[in-house]
Amino acid sequence: MILIDAGKYLTGKNNLSTTKKESLFVNLAAFYIDRTETTVTQFRKYQPRYNEKPFTDGKGCPTCPAMGINWIQASKYCRWAGKRLPKEEEWEAAARGVSNFTYPWGEVFRPQHSNLHGKEDGHLFAAPVGSFLSGASASGLVDMTGNVWEWVDNKKSSRPQPNARVVKGGGWSSNKSQARISFRNHVDLKMNNPTFGFRCAKSLEQK
Repeated sequence: MILIDAGKYLTGKNNLSTTKKESLFVNLAAFYIDRTETTVTQFRKYQPRYNEKPFTDGKGCPTCPAMGINWIQASKYCRWAGKRLPKEEEWEAAARGVSNFTYPWGEVFRPQHSNLHGKEDGHLFAAPVGSFLSGASASGLVDMTGNVWEWVDNKKSSRPQPNARVVKGGGWSSNKSQARISFRNHVDLKMNNPTFGFRCAKSLEQK
């Protein structure tokens, strides 16, 4: 896991506004977050019968991210592992750092820095985690953009749907707009979409 220092972080927006500048920042306590998305191998230790092949064109990929995971499953895995799902603000802080970047690596979209829709990145489905080191965040986290959407623990959805949760970062079938750090995808917490995965976080006080 990678330590994200305590501090004031920009969340939700790409551009600073002189009239709303303060409202765009949140103060976060230091926390740890997984460097990569939870892999098939890791998830299989929790759920031995998990099978990734329906999502990988029938091919085994133990180092690919666990896919087709809903919010409940992701949350239970993180608790089993002694961790938790990251809060949305924490996820953005880990992806953006102290910058105002649109993507983890900078302001300009670069197709070969992440696994999104299309052939330019070399993958039509999920890629093994860490395949796009050039797209790492300033903190060293990989695949914060693309590969699989990542569940976050945010129950304050702006939409009137009690079972809605947020996934971040875009997946292999997403476009560059959906892959922006600030983009929020509201979906049902029980949805097992093939492009949905997760990574875990941990508070410093957690044992």
